[in-house]
Amino acid sequence: MKRGCVLTAATALALAVAACSNVKQVTDETKVREIIDGLSQEFVECWNGGEYECVAGFFSEDGWQMMPNSQAQAGPDAIRRFWQLAFGWGQWEFSTETAVLEQSGPVAVERGKYTIRFVADAAAPPGRPSSQDRGNYITHWRLESDGRWRIAAQAFVSEIPARVMPAPGQPGAAPVPSRPPDDPSVPPPPGASSEIIR
Repeated sequence: MKRGCVLTAATALALAVAACSNVKQVTDETKVREIIDGLSQEFVECWNGGEYECVAGFFSEDGWQMMPNSQAQAGPDAIRRFWQLAFGWGQWEFSTETAVLEQSGPVAVERGKYTIRFVADAAAPPGRPSSQDRGNYITHWRLESDGRWRIAAQAFVSEIPARVMPAPGQPGAAPVPSRPPDDPSVPPPPGASSEIIR
């Protein structure tokens, strides 16, 4: 009886280890820093090039992206649609500067500063002026079973105070949008708190 219990416990342990074997372990922190620095640079280049497919491809299947004062986009498909629409409104210029990168096994957390500049063109809808933003960001990277690091979650938090907006109908009020403000397919520019470029 005791022998059977020992074998059962050993089998359970083996199954648990096997279940975790689809996650590749990385212990070389210097190598991880080099890899993620390279990925971060490529990510920004995709943003600045207006390549929405490339941007979405950095995220895991359950990945989230949270831009300033915007609804969270969950999954590569939602992120792709978000940026496909936003990139069609004008020119975006992003920059990031990593301050801290901490790694533990297949998980890494990157934290730093960002700037975003958006120059609207004729395709931008009413209420989407040229603007700029700056603040802090955090990116949760995860090493997946295919050996690639992908973004599990990313959030940008603006440092620019929110603007006081006039009530609808008052002088200076923004036009009423043609779509509901909570429509996730209508992303704002870098954030409602962003500085408007005049």
